[in-house]
Amino acid sequence: MFSISIKGGLPIYEQLCRRITELISTGVMQKDEKLPAVREVAKQLGVNPNTVQKAYHALEQQGLIYSVPAKGSYVSSSEEGVISLRKNAMKNFTESVKNALGCGIERQALVEAIDSI
Repeated sequence: MFSISIKGGLPIYEQLCRRITELISTGVMQKDEKLPAVREVAKQLGVNPNTVQKAYHALEQQGLIYSVPAKGSYVSSSEEGVISLRKNAMKNFTESVKNALGCGIERQALVEAIDSI
């Protein structure tokens, strides 16, 4: 379910956060769905369980998941975390587009870049 790149420039926990965020925000992971256990993910990815725990903690701080002691972590039933992420993503996107336009990049080039993604 989760994959990481050891050679990537992003820390492993951030890669894991991004992947889980993507799964939640696109609806692949449903509300109140149980996430795999920290040790299970760590074993699957070949990483330290503390790395997975750090990712889960960051996601909990963002409101995307919640933890139940001795039960595990679950996808938040609240939409607030996803809504906040989307607003932040649009804010960053808007700033990037303004920066690109300010550097003389044509609108059509930006549209083509979006289409290629």
